[in-house]
Amino acid sequence: MVQLEELGKAIAQIIELRNANDTRKILQMVQVVYDSLKIDRNFLLNGEPHDIRRFLDGEDDAGLQRLEIAVKALLEEACADTDNAKKMRSKAKELLEYIQARDTTFSLERLQLLDEIRSQSSQGV
Repeated sequence: MVQLEELGKAIAQIIELRNANDTRKILQMVQVVYDSLKIDRNFLLNGEPHDIRRFLDGEDDAGLQRLEIAVKALLEEACADTDNAKKMRSKAKELLEYIQARDTTFSLERLQLLDEIRSQSSQGV
């Protein structure tokens, strides 16, 4: 659980960097999150949601929480990598919907992220 808290703090720092428009630092911080989770963007983009969750479950079965952090990192990376942004947002949407269907905890933030992604998709962004 300490890892989840620390990764949550890292995501908050990444969001601050986005507001400062520091793309290089954002990508470095996203990589730190991926490294901490022992995953990479290719695994997130090409893996099946249940396979990614199983990998992230670890010994504490906190795969959904780790997956949600990975999705937030993927979304932040999409803001910095405009060439692959559409694919990253599409996969993030798929993964968030997977989490939403399986997590017993209500998350307003997750719903807002899904709405934001859907809005961007409908605008062709």
